[in-house]
Amino acid sequence: MITTYSEYLEKPSVLTFEDMNRLHEAMLAGVRSLEGGEEAYDKLVRAGTNYIDTRAGWKLMPKPVRKERNDERTARHNAVIIALDELADKMKEAGLDTAWREEIGYEADDKVNRKRCGDFGCYIAFINSINAR
Repeated sequence: MITTYSEYLEKPSVLTFEDMNRLHEAMLAGVRSLEGGEEAYDKLVRAGTNYIDTRAGWKLMPKPVRKERNDERTARHNAVIIALDELADKMKEAGLDTAWREEIGYEADDKVNRKRCGDFGCYIAFINSINAR
C-alpha cells in the first residue's frame, strides 16, 4: 500500500505539518514555564508513541485482526486525547495560553476533531522518534 502526504491533505479538517509544528511550539512554550510541565508532556509523548504503533500498521492488518484489536486502538487513541486535555487543563490553571488545544479541537464540538487529536499525537511521536537518533 502506497500513501502520500498529499492524500492526507485531501481529507477533511486536517492539520498540516506546518500547523502541527506551530501548535507544538505554542504548546512547548507553556510546557517550559509550567511546573510539572515536562511530566505532563512526557505522558503525551508516551501516549502518542503507543498510538502511532497501532495506527501506522492499521491498514496493513487483515480485517479480522483489526476487529480483534479495535478496542486496543480506541483505548490508545483515548489516551492521546486525555493527555492533551490534562496538559491543557494544567496550563489553563496556571494562566498559560491554551489556544493550541482549542485549534486542535474537541470531539464534543465536532467528531472530526477526534481524528485531529490522533493526528497530532502521531506528530508528537514522529518528532520524538526523529530526535532519538
